[in-house]
Amino acid sequence: MFSFTEAKVGATRVSCGARLGLPRWIADEQDSAAAVMSSGHEKQRALLQLDMASGHLAAGRFDGAFTMAARALETGLRYKSGRIVERARAVRRSYSGPTPPRVVRDFDDRLYGVFL
Repeated sequence: MFSFTEAKVGATRVSCGARLGLPRWIADEQDSAAAVMSSGHEKQRALLQLDMASGHLAAGRFDGAFTMAARALETGLRYKSGRIVERARAVRRSYSGPTPPRVVRDFDDRLYGVFL
């Protein structure tokens, strides 16, 4: 049996909002950043950061989304986590635009050639 704290509720809300394509759940969640940062495990924190990044991306906040995704990707590379890297690739694939901003190109450069 596990305790279900407010931080876990916030983290679950962030994950559900990201998977359901409801950026408002992520943006309106006052404790979303606290929920993400309170996770005890770095890998889990990185996955939650990628969920938040996809929500920011859906809301049109590209700089914040890819800055957060880059931090999560670094964690995934440090731990050699294929799950984190694949989720980072999914965040990148969800962005489509004629000319990607600098932050997206930097993310592409970091993601290019990563094999785990």
